[in-house]
Amino acid sequence: MKLGRVFFISLGLALALSLFKLVGAESPFVPGKVVVKIRPGIAEPALQALLGREAKIVGEIAPLRVKVLSVPPGKEREWIERLRASPIVEYAEPVRFVRALFVPNDPYWAYQWNMNLIKAPQAWDIITGTSSVTVAIIDTGVDLDHPEFSGRIVSGWDFVNNDAYPDDDHWHGTHVAGIAGAQGNNGQGVAGVAWNVKIMPLKVLDSSGNGYDTDVAAAIIWAADRGVKVLNMSLGADESSSVLADAVDYAYRKGCLMVAAAGNEGANRVLYPAAYTQVIAVSAVNYYSGIAYYSNYGPEIEVAAPGGDGSYRVLSTVPGWYGYAAGTSMATPHVAGLAALLWSANPNLTAAQVRYCITSTAVDLGEPGRDWYYGYGVIDAAEALKAKLRLNPASISFLADSSGFVGPYTATVSVENPRCVPLSWTVRLSSTGWLTFSAVGGSLYQGATGAIRITATLPATFGFYSGQILVTGTAIGGQVVTGTVTVTLTYLKELFKVFLPLVLKG
Repeated sequence: MKLGRVFFISLGLALALSLFKLVGAESPFVPGKVVVKIRPGIAEPALQALLGREAKIVGEIAPLRVKVLSVPPGKEREWIERLRASPIVEYAEPVRFVRALFVPNDPYWAYQWNMNLIKAPQAWDIITGTSSVTVAIIDTGVDLDHPEFSGRIVSGWDFVNNDAYPDDDHWHGTHVAGIAGAQGNNGQGVAGVAWNVKIMPLKVLDSSGNGYDTDVAAAIIWAADRGVKVLNMSLGADESSSVLADAVDYAYRKGCLMVAAAGNEGANRVLYPAAYTQVIAVSAVNYYSGIAYYSNYGPEIEVAAPGGDGSYRVLSTVPGWYGYAAGTSMATPHVAGLAALLWSANPNLTAAQVRYCITSTAVDLGEPGRDWYYGYGVIDAAEALKAKLRLNPASISFLADSSGFVGPYTATVSVENPRCVPLSWTVRLSSTGWLTFSAVGGSLYQGATGAIRITATLPATFGFYSGQILVTGTAIGGQVVTGTVTVTLTYLKELFKVFLPLVLKG
């Protein structure tokens, strides 16, 4: 017997036209490289004298009087300032990375404001999704013949009609699926958040958009038992039910990441299953990143994503074509698509790690910190997929005199990448003779750490010594990140000892 109505949540539908749009991106500088332009009439020996032994000329653009220099990584800014202070130098600056500003060739791309709002084009410069990840669309089904999903539909189930043909006889599920995973850069239609992932259609809502909690629960179990990582539920019920709660808990313990819509009544309540703690509850924002007038809110909201309203609704796939819609239903698959990108970049992640990387990189709006409208903020796909490098401590000091080391002679630097994208790293020292190191650790990502063990040895003469630990990390998408730890050694003939008086009472 089927119990408990579940109502889908969405607004509006229309069709769209086409244009193209360019998207900009930041350009980080290349470690260990500096560009310098010398003034007219200055011969190269004058520049060589300025460079000394530490910097070297490794390239040039002769017609511009420009030289490319190699300098110790971590000292780029120091050398730029030194060069700019010289009267023979016209300008000095870092060497910056240049990358393709990747925008898909889908003809309706210009109308996909939502993808720019979550910085999807910058994320696509890193990864566009892989076929090893599947997103389950628990909804009205999916248009199985839509060209945007060609070759990427995996076997699902129609729980409404109890057959293996979960085709969409409404439009809602196809629209949701397109936001999460329409094929990008294929010269037609639109681009989804994660292009190459598999789509599993699980039909639990009928042709009018209504269904039962028992079917939703069964679909959740179906996906979890087949190893699906991401479950999108752009639907909701007013009240919790034991069967739905049990299914959500089952999938959670199986390692699934579940994402669900908050609701469209503009009310202080989050519908189920979004209200369960195991599920990411998603609210909707408009074109201007403001909370959409219809979006439900409450303490369960975890993140926000584009749902659209008014003149700016969300363009996606519909059966046989493309169309606009608005609602928290549309916001939710943006989050599911981002989860699919993160798992595409690193299949070793747990659902908890993916969830953390989504929430911790969201753009905080509204009240500082987590609030009832935006949760942690609007998702930022580019930031979530960036690699980061964190070194701790930032500086190390050794102390010694003629009797040997008074302070420590060994120290450990932890190497961390708080993001989900794996980072491989290398270490070098800028000084020689008195410092050695050994590195422990492999690929770094959120939850995994590495270590650098530093050992100091006594130089031949007394004095003050300084060096740097230089760490360079590389990740997918050509990402390069650097970090520096300053190391000092104070080596004196004799260290003055300070004795504190002992005062006895009695």
